[in-house]
Amino acid sequence: MTQRERILSIAVGGLFVLVALQWGFTKYRTAVRTRSNRIETLRNEQLQIEERLLQGAYADRQMGEYLSRSLPGNPERARSDYQSWLLDMLHQSELSDPRVNPSGTMPVGDLYRRLSYSVDGRTDLTKLVKMLHAFYSKDYLQRISKLSISPARDKPGQLDLKMSIDALALMAASDESKPIPDQSWRVDPDLTVYQNRILNRNFFEPPNKAPEFTGNSTVEAIIGKETTLPLTFKDPEQHRLSFEFVEQPIESVKLDERTGTLTVKSDEKREFDVLVRVVDSGYPNRTTEQKVTVKVVDPPPEPEPEPEYQFDDATQTVLTGLVRGREDWRAWMNVRTRGKTLKLRVGDEFEIGKVKGKVIDVNAKYVVLESEGRRFELKQGEVLAEAAEQAMVD
Repeated sequence: MTQRERILSIAVGGLFVLVALQWGFTKYRTAVRTRSNRIETLRNEQLQIEERLLQGAYADRQMGEYLSRSLPGNPERARSDYQSWLLDMLHQSELSDPRVNPSGTMPVGDLYRRLSYSVDGRTDLTKLVKMLHAFYSKDYLQRISKLSISPARDKPGQLDLKMSIDALALMAASDESKPIPDQSWRVDPDLTVYQNRILNRNFFEPPNKAPEFTGNSTVEAIIGKETTLPLTFKDPEQHRLSFEFVEQPIESVKLDERTGTLTVKSDEKREFDVLVRVVDSGYPNRTTEQKVTVKVVDPPPEPEPEPEYQFDDATQTVLTGLVRGREDWRAWMNVRTRGKTLKLRVGDEFEIGKVKGKVIDVNAKYVVLESEGRRFELKQGEVLAEAAEQAMVD
């Protein structure tokens, strides 16, 4: 074998080895992929089985809850027990002349029977909410499928009530099952809380806001003197407000329930707090409580007397002209100390320095003025103060 043939043989053999290795690697990778896919498929099947088991456990627990809330499986027993409970509930809710009429029993497959009742009577809004609370507090498999409420024509404030009720009795329930003792968790156990959420609601206006205090939280009263102190509140809806003490303070303090004015009279200096409650007339009512500190203090110092006139403008006021306008005469009086001229006509009032009065008449010769109940004439060039003083002497 020549050198060339030997090289060719080695090359062909190497090619066969590479092909064999490629085929083996492909087979291995295919086997690994097949195994991984199989493991993933089995894992998914396991998850599905576990989910079915959980759903079955949940359904079993749910069915156990339904069985505990169901009426007895015996249809006669179920009708008798439920109708007795329904009548007792209506009487305890103070429904006037309640009437309960069975409407029939309908089996639904082999799962449960539906018992239907019609109820009618007369009540008011508060007792109606009380009846609804009692109904939904009982954890039967029941519902009000139809509810009709209308005002009673012959009795104001009363409501005529009609409703349709459905209750379920599971066929798997025991024939001797007893009435449910537990109260439903779906309803607040406190009747007052349940009523407040329904009755204290205005469906026709935005929510009512509480009054706001806009005054000073600290006020002062004068010792030994009856002092009135208005408390300032603002209601956003402009409702009428009423005022009252949360706790009655000392006897010397009174509160006007309509205006909210405090009246304080104390013969000694002291400081005390007053807690006031303000209620608006909106629906439902809103309340605000405000604490006000009252300080009984000495009276303020007497105001200083007004300084006497240092200079009387009337002594420098001269009638400079009597001018006829389009409709009437006017007296021009020049107040030299102020550098201004007053143009007065009949009926005008004036106050110049110590002279205060009214213009009675104006003509071409003089003006007639009235001051302190006396009348006097003032001619051109005359001084106002001199003429007024002469009138007092005369």
